[in-house]
Amino acid sequence: MQKIIKPLVSLLILSCSVLSVQAAETQYVTENLNTFLRKGAGDNFKIAGAIQAGEQVTVLERKERYSLIRDGRNREAWILNSELTSSPSSKNENPRLRAQVQELSMKLNRLDSDWQQRTQEMQRREKDAVQKSNQLLEENSQLKRELEITKNKNRDLEAMLDAGKREIAIQWFIYGGSVLGVGLLLGLIIPLILPKRRRSGWA
Repeated sequence: MQKIIKPLVSLLILSCSVLSVQAAETQYVTENLNTFLRKGAGDNFKIAGAIQAGEQVTVLERKERYSLIRDGRNREAWILNSELTSSPSSKNENPRLRAQVQELSMKLNRLDSDWQQRTQEMQRREKDAVQKSNQLLEENSQLKRELEITKNKNRDLEAMLDAGKREIAIQWFIYGGSVLGVGLLLGLIIPLILPKRRRSGWA
């Protein structure tokens, strides 16, 4: 019995070794813009990260629609079989394409730098406009306060002027009444005095 078991165990170990060697094949990530890795072989597993297009990986295991791979950073995760190809990436095979990619990347960086500078300039102008607007609002408020103070002073001056006019009118009224009273008094006294003098002269 043991003679039969030992060859079977050896055969099983050899089979496992062959399967593991066959599973560890070299593949390349397709050139899709976004290729995500998952923690398990299914869409319900969480995303474990992303991988660059065209990167060379080692396939460790295949299961239905997903394959377990190891990338150049020694990460192990699951990726869709449709995201793998046996052909190397064209960007790695074509130096001219790599040069174009670098040139486009430099242009993109310059555009990004220009955009950031323009954005900063727009933000600076907006800040200046807000400051000027706040300054004008403050000056407007100050002018309104000064105008209100001037109006109050004008009302006080008008009140004082009206009071002065009334006082002058009262003084003139008193003066005119005094003159009229004196005139009436003289008009009553003088006739009384003049006849006496005449009678005394005739006598």
